[in-house]
Formats: sequence, structure tokens, C-alpha cells
Amino acid sequence: MLTLKEGAFFVADAHENEDRRGFWNFLQALEKGEICTPQLFLMGDIFDLLVGEISASHTFAKPYIALLENLCEKMEVYYLEGNHDFNLSCFFQKVRVIPLQNQPLILHTSKGKKEKFFLAHGDIFLNPFLQFLLKSLRNRFLLCFLNVLNFLTFSSISKQILARQKRKNLFYKIENFKILAYKRYEKYQAKGAWVIEGHYHQNLFLKEERVKYFNLPSFAYERSFFVVKFAPEVKFEKQQLRGQNV
Repeated sequence: MLTLKEGAFFVADAHENEDRRGFWNFLQALEKGEICTPQLFLMGDIFDLLVGEISASHTFAKPYIALLENLCEKMEVYYLEGNHDFNLSCFFQKVRVIPLQNQPLILHTSKGKKEKFFLAHGDIFLNPFLQFLLKSLRNRFLLCFLNVLNFLTFSSISKQILARQKRKNLFYKIENFKILAYKRYEKYQAKGAWVIEGHYHQNLFLKEERVKYFNLPSFAYERSFFVVKFAPEVKFEKQQLRGQNV
């Protein structure tokens, strides 16, 4: 049984790229001990593009990968794959990679009031067509073919994806997202447990009699991360690195 520890950090949807380096600063702060945690949960889409089979996506991420591996000497690091970063097990020896098919990751508290947590990037329990597309995109044979094609076209495919991502609005509001949150909570069959997701970037916290749900905002927005506290009740406290502008 996995345990969620008090003081754990949650980061979602950093969408790191050459023009957006806030997550790198966050990792540097962890390495220097400016901020400390027993556990770090990366909730997916940490990079705009990082795929095991797509070699053009590796170079930018290599320093991050090395630093995350080093941080495992001081804390547990869990990386829940998203829809922009997947097939990651080839990169990590110490970081615990949670692929889509193993989500939600289920954890429990060990002290005080017993709580249960379901963690996922957020791209599960979608409609069947989208689920099929996501599964297809993770197919290693298809990705190897696309990698060769990308190489032969001088990385035109990966460059187009990254250029599109740089133009993407990460900070939009989804109308009536609260209704969608209720529907998603039902699909987890959490029965009073917590459901924590990224993917939608909505920063919605619900704590009601039958629903405990938190959709994390994009780290890329305010470069904020969240710290879990248990006493007297479960809270997710927003924090930012010193010197960050809100």
C-alpha cells in the first residue's frame, strides 16, 4: 500500500519548453534545499513534448531527467505520464513512472484520519474515441515509424508540434467545469476518497459531503505548486518560489 506523506508537493502541466523554464527553476530550488519535500508528484504534461521513441524530444529534457534522478536520493519522485509526455520508463531508473494504463495511482494516509487518494493526469475516462486515439498514439511501432519520418524530414513533425504548443493558451477557463468535475469524480468510483487531476488546468477545489476533487492549475501559469497538509483536515496549500511574481 502506497502512502501519501504530509508535505508532499504536487506539480501539474508545466509544459516546459525552450521559452518556458519555470520548472527547471523549481527543480534547482529542490536540489539546493531552498524548498523541501518527502515526495514529489509530477502530474503529467511536464514537458510540451517528451516521448521515449521520439529522439528529437530527448535533448531538451536530458538535464531535467538527470536532475530528477538525483533528487530521488532525497525524496520519492512519482511521474504520472500525461498526453504530452509518455513512454518514459526508458529515461528513469529511480523516478517511479506511472503510465496511463496504471492510473489512477492510489495512495493512503498513514496517520490520523484515514484518507484515500486517486491520482491521475486526467486523460482517463474520456469518450471511447479519444481513449482509442490516446492508446494509438502510445503504440511503440507507430512511434518508431514517426521517429524515422521525423528524422528524414529534419524534425519537421516535432518542430510543428512544439511551435503549436508555444502558441497554445494554457490558462483558459472551461465553462461549467464544476459539472464536468462531478461527472469525472463518479467515473473514479472514489466513494468519498480524494481525486486529484491535472490536464484541464482549472484550479478547482471541491470538498463536499460526497465529492473531494482537486483539479490542479497549470504550473506554467503562476509557477505555483501545491503542498498537501493533513491537520486538522486535508488541504492543498499553494506555494511559489521566492521572487516569483503572481
